[in-house]
Amino acid sequence: MRKIKISLLLATMTVSSLSAETVYLDGEWFIRNGFEPEFAATANAPEKLGPEGKPIPYYFTESPERPIQAVWRRTEYPVDFGSLNNSGRQGWVTLRYSVPVDRIFSDSDGEVTAHEAGYRNLALFSGMISDVSRFYVNGHLIGGLGRTDPYVSGSYLHFLESFPESMLEGEDTLYLTVALYRHNDFKLYMSDSRMQIGPANQVLGYYYAEEIIGFALLSIYGAVGLYHLLLYSRRRMELHNLYFGLFCLGVTMYWFFRTGTRDLLFGSHILLRTTVEYSLLFTLGPLLILFLSQFFYRRHSKIGLGYAAFCGLLILGTVFSPYHIKANLLTLWQLSALPFLVYFVFYIAREVFRKNVDAYWLLAGFIFLCSAATHDILAARGIVNTPHMGRYAFVIFILGIAGVLANRFVRVHNQVEELNQNLEKKVEKRTEELQKSLQEIQTLKVQQDGDYYLTSLLIKPLGGNFVESKQVDIDILVRQKKQFHFRRWEAEIGGDIIASHCIELQGKRYAAFVNGDAMGKSIQGAGGALVLGVVFKAIISRTQQSAEMQRMSPEKWLRICFEELQNVFVSFDGTMMISAVLGLVDESTGLLYFINAEHPWTVLYRNEKASFLEDGLQLRKIGIDALAGGLEVQLFSMQQDDIIFIGSDGRDDIQLGIDEAGYRIINEDESQFLRRVEEGRGQLDLIEEKILATGKLTDDFTLIRIAYREDAPLEEDPDPGLINSWTALKQTLSETASQDSIRELAQLLSHISGLRPFASQKDVLREMGQFASRWKDHTLAARVYEQLLDRFPEDTDSLFRLSYQLKLAGEFRRAADVGEQVRLRNRGHIKNLVNLSDCHRLASNPDRAIKILKEVLAIEPENENARLLQEKLGLEVTAG
Repeated sequence: MRKIKISLLLATMTVSSLSAETVYLDGEWFIRNGFEPEFAATANAPEKLGPEGKPIPYYFTESPERPIQAVWRRTEYPVDFGSLNNSGRQGWVTLRYSVPVDRIFSDSDGEVTAHEAGYRNLALFSGMISDVSRFYVNGHLIGGLGRTDPYVSGSYLHFLESFPESMLEGEDTLYLTVALYRHNDFKLYMSDSRMQIGPANQVLGYYYAEEIIGFALLSIYGAVGLYHLLLYSRRRMELHNLYFGLFCLGVTMYWFFRTGTRDLLFGSHILLRTTVEYSLLFTLGPLLILFLSQFFYRRHSKIGLGYAAFCGLLILGTVFSPYHIKANLLTLWQLSALPFLVYFVFYIAREVFRKNVDAYWLLAGFIFLCSAATHDILAARGIVNTPHMGRYAFVIFILGIAGVLANRFVRVHNQVEELNQNLEKKVEKRTEELQKSLQEIQTLKVQQDGDYYLTSLLIKPLGGNFVESKQVDIDILVRQKKQFHFRRWEAEIGGDIIASHCIELQGKRYAAFVNGDAMGKSIQGAGGALVLGVVFKAIISRTQQSAEMQRMSPEKWLRICFEELQNVFVSFDGTMMISAVLGLVDESTGLLYFINAEHPWTVLYRNEKASFLEDGLQLRKIGIDALAGGLEVQLFSMQQDDIIFIGSDGRDDIQLGIDEAGYRIINEDESQFLRRVEEGRGQLDLIEEKILATGKLTDDFTLIRIAYREDAPLEEDPDPGLINSWTALKQTLSETASQDSIRELAQLLSHISGLRPFASQKDVLREMGQFASRWKDHTLAARVYEQLLDRFPEDTDSLFRLSYQLKLAGEFRRAADVGEQVRLRNRGHIKNLVNLSDCHRLASNPDRAIKILKEVLAIEPENENARLLQEKLGLEVTAG
């Protein structure tokens, strides 16, 4: 928009009239309540006709100070909306102003002017105006600020717009209609002395000249502030330099809010703009008085500290309060600022009386500054209608400080002369330091790349595929976004990591893996990946060397792995988080155990079709202090030739192209990855090729491929007659136990244990376990279920039955361990939770028993078994 208006300014300068004049819109206006589009029409101008068709002189016989009504009345600019704002009224108010076109353009006689052809351009500048506004010229809408539906505030924004002279439609008078709308907290305001209309080149030229002058002054103030901060950085004992530097920077930022450019920065974020503006304003007084106390006495004034505390409370109130409270706090500050300006002058005058030479210059500067500050407060309150003068008076204040510095310079001149005697040596030393600094700067890039390379070397041994298995085939793909060159090496660094290792748990081999994506790019992400790799590698090494950890169940091992990672990343207080999938694959059965912590969903490729295993969020990222729900281990039983794909979000964040506005088009459809897997026929290199064919990578991209018994021959049933044998044996078994029945069942179990696992054995073993349970031979039942789970570990129901039979057999600790496995698989399994709580009770672990029992009562408060167990524990356990 600003570029368009600058172009318009240059264009209008080529068709400027011979004599043109900007008109400031002060003097007589007309005002009425409400707004309708016909109010802006030229024929309905209040200067021409009253609302009842009566002449204007008749209609305007009443006092213009009466409350605004639905009829035109006279008023004066600046417009006083005090009664309307204080009443809390909401809605539209319409204002009209007229100006003869001849006041703007005065054409020379005998010439065909641009006015006759209608080629000239006009412009309107409103200055600050509030709240929602619409501007019409001779019935034509030229623009506005804010919206009414939905409501978007236009409070205290600047309106600058050009329009062609043809909008006047040949009229000799320009009729300007301003419609203002008040919604709630933001008050109506139209009192800026800069409000003007005229030739576009003059109005726009005035506006941009004001902006240039304003930024030139702001640059001076900012430079002065930074200079004094630099002085403080070199001489930390001189706190007056710190306070004065901060004061100058505060004034610089505050006066930025008096420029039109601030509208480009904040736009319609009125509350944010107001909060920052008021907060900056409230800091100026305390900084000024602290500067004086430090400058003269090298100590903090009690009044200054008290005023600083007062303004600090105002700032807190401004940050956390709605707009109407902010406005009240501003009024309170304005009332407090005036007496403090008097105190500032008294403070310096006292030093003048004490013959402090530095105070003379400060007094002169402060008199100008305090006068301008008082004027600006009165202008902000609408008491006077003149431009803000503070930014110009501040120059005088700076000259006062310059005089003080010059005076001090004279006093230290003799010391400088003495120091100059050793100047040559100091110059040589300083030159040497500068040369050394230059060399350090020249080597900075090399050192940075060296840091990158060292980090990549640290991460490299932590990631990779270290699984060697005939049953489970694992392949990985790693493409880090940040690639760099260090000396003769090409390397890459990023926040993604993949690691896979072989471990042994409960006598069975597993492929343990992790795919993580650390928060942040480049070195920050690499730091997270490094931490993840170190912790995971430590757990793997501990598992490979510790018999105790090798006795753990897969579910418990994953839980401990997740908890150790969580404890490490939580210690970073949210500055380092990571999404990840942790998993184990049973090499003998193909059962996949995994935990997904806000990582992209796991993909199954089966029979040339790809699908997601998950359907929702399980856990938040590792490193978030509060877990969303309890930890559960997900299971999936892989069939022969099944392929699992796990990857980071780089697989989805593909740049598909560039839109018309020049912004990147990023893929947001997660299912597109399924299509790429199918197109790549489950092969990593082909999948990567298909992804790159659709677009560009925008993030680190890692992918792990896990295949079970790929291209292996189909297994045959080792005992095709097993089902028939079991059917025949069942007919001979009675419902009550006998020595012969138990012996025959045990013999069949021994026979099955010698066979290679096959699917047909599952139902047979289940029924055998049920028979042993009915016979109350809990030891035999436990043996059956152990054999079943060794071959088919995905059977959670049989795992629960094993826990129950172990408890009945008196093996309470083993029963509790198995029950914890079930709980990690399904935290909502009520029967298991009741049984698990009872197992811990019997194993003399009452604290754990009570904790599990609370989970049951939270889900089913009236569960009878839970209530009986509560009585056995002898405690009042509530659902909380």
